Amino acid sequence: MINIEWNALILMLAGNVVPTLIGGGLTLAGVCLAHRFQKKEAAERDNEHVRGLLQAFHDEIQTLWEIYKAGAGADIVALANNEPMLSHWPLTQDYFTIYNTNASSIGKIKNQELRRQIITTYTKARTMIDSIRLNNDLLHKLEHDCFLFRETPSPANESNASASRNALVGYATALKQSHSELELAASKLESLWPSSQE
Repeated sequence: MINIEWNALILMLAGNVVPTLIGGGLTLAGVCLAHRFQKKEAAERDNEHVRGLLQAFHDEIQTLWEIYKAGAGADIVALANNEPMLSHWPLTQDYFTIYNTNASSIGKIKNQELRRQIITTYTKARTMIDSIRLNNDLLHKLEHDCFLFRETPSPANESNASASRNALVGYATALKQSHSELELAASKLESLWPSSQE
């Protein structure tokens, strides 16, 4: 009789435990599949975000580069040796809206060389802007010193005007160097864009 009760107990437990184990296993499998699909969807969203980000960087850089080349860049290229840049180029805003608002996402770009070149190009562009601003300041000083010399001709005022002009002439070399570095960075970046971004 004890044997029959023991067998009945085992059958009863087996009847409850096996379906519970199967149900638990199926639930676990479902959770794992759902997690896998969620990860895949998140990766696809990230990839789409990076593609959009690359396109936005490309468009911003290309637009700004074309504007620069037609304006200040053309003036800088046309400078002869020992000639100052005598054009004012007003720079009153932040020109890198896309870059500044998405700087935290740059690390998501998987292509290390492309990522580095985007950063390099934007850095060279900022340096160029700073160089043009400094040239504007030097030009303003020259204009002021020339005005003073015209109003009050004196050896001191003439010397100041001459020194200001020499500073501009000397700085033209730095402008040309900054321009060359920016041009090289922009050219290298253009060669690295994925073909879908062109």
